[in-house]
Amino acid sequence: MYLNRLFVYGTLLPGLRNYHRFLAKYDPPYWPAKAKGIMYYIPDDHYPVVVDGEGDVYGVLYETKDLAVILPVLDEIEKYTGVESQSHLIREIREVENLETGEKVRAHMFLWPPSRREELEKRGVRIESGDWLKFLRERGMEE
Repeated sequence: MYLNRLFVYGTLLPGLRNYHRFLAKYDPPYWPAKAKGIMYYIPDDHYPVVVDGEGDVYGVLYETKDLAVILPVLDEIEKYTGVESQSHLIREIREVENLETGEKVRAHMFLWPPSRREELEKRGVRIESGDWLKFLRERGMEE
């Protein structure tokens, strides 16, 4: 299934390093949004990941016809192969809430593979707020 929407919550947020590297040239419109999940910070790699869960994860919802060009590039940097056991992250279509309109839509989202959750709980730091930018500010960290 192909959609023109992508929900991001970490280094692809507007203004952050991977946004500038991979999305800025397309200037995709975006809205504040949230999705269900639990966010963790991986200190060794300095980025957040999300696993299934009942928490809220905050980020932005991009909507652009350029996603057909953008997604293959993002799949490569996220090491998504389409096979969970061979992927660093997986990409799934999830329900996302546009926080400006309250509308719930389906969008692509990168997640930590369920089969590696135990590893994540050992080496990751849970981000209770589900908000990467807030986490960075609270810790005085640069992105």
